[in-house]
Amino acid sequence: MAAELTTRLLTAEQFLAADLGEGTFELVHGEVVRMSPPSPEHGLICGNIAGILWEYGRRSGFGYTLSNDSAVLTERSPDTVRGPDVCFYSHARWPRSQVSRALPPVAPDLVVEVSSPGNRPGAMLQKIGEFLNAGVLMVWVVYPKSRTVAVYRTFDAPPVVLQLDQTIENLPELPGFRCLVSDVFL
Repeated sequence: MAAELTTRLLTAEQFLAADLGEGTFELVHGEVVRMSPPSPEHGLICGNIAGILWEYGRRSGFGYTLSNDSAVLTERSPDTVRGPDVCFYSHARWPRSQVSRALPPVAPDLVVEVSSPGNRPGAMLQKIGEFLNAGVLMVWVVYPKSRTVAVYRTFDAPPVVLQLDQTIENLPELPGFRCLVSDVFL
C-alpha cells in the first residue's frame, strides 16, 4: 500500500503568524509560495508610486498608502493572501487608526502591481481577477518595458491603457488625484 502524502493548508491568519524565514511569500490556495526578489528598477517604480500616492493622501486627507507587499486577503477556503507592490486605502473604507498587524478587514481601494520580466500574462490576469473579486475598486498594472499603466476596474472589460505622455486623472475612486504616467517611471 502506497503512503498517502497530505499537505496541510494554512489559513490567512496562520500564514501571517508563521515564521517563514527570510524572503517574501504569498499564500495561494492555502499553500505558501516564495516570491522572487524584485529588480532595482521594480523597486524604484514601486517607490515612485508609493510616494505619489502618499503625497496625494497627505494633501487630500482621503487615505493612505501601504507598500512592501502588505497582506491583502483575496480568497477564503482555501485562503489566498497576496502582497501587492503598493496599495491605497481610503479612510472611509478602512481608517488609518485601525491599521495593525492583523489582516485588513476590507480590500484596498487601489492595488498596484509592477510587472516583472518573469511574470506570466495568465498569472497576472489571475491576480487581477482575484483582487477585483475580493472587492478592490481599481487595479493598476505598470509595465516598465512599454512604459504604460493599465487600469482595471472590472474583469469583464478591457483595461484603459495609459501611455507615457498621458495623465492618470478623473478617477472616481481617488477624487482629485492627478499624476503624469511619466512620473511613475522617473
